[in-house]
Amino acid sequence: MAEIRVEKKRPVWPWLLVIIVLAILAFLYFYGSTETDDNNETETIDDVTAMTIPQHHVIQTKTI
Repeated sequence: MAEIRVEKKRPVWPWLLVIIVLAILAFLYFYGSTETDDNNETETIDDVTAMTIPQHHVIQTKTI
């Protein structure tokens, strides 16, 4: 009879470990760097809604 070679199945966990490490490195590369020159800060502008009218422009009315 012919002899059948049976190979042992290789473990999967080293590949999972490599994928997890690569995912962590990719995350840190794209989102972990704080030394960028992006100017994402917003500038605060005060809202001015009051307007003063000079007294000589005001129409004087008489009350009855």
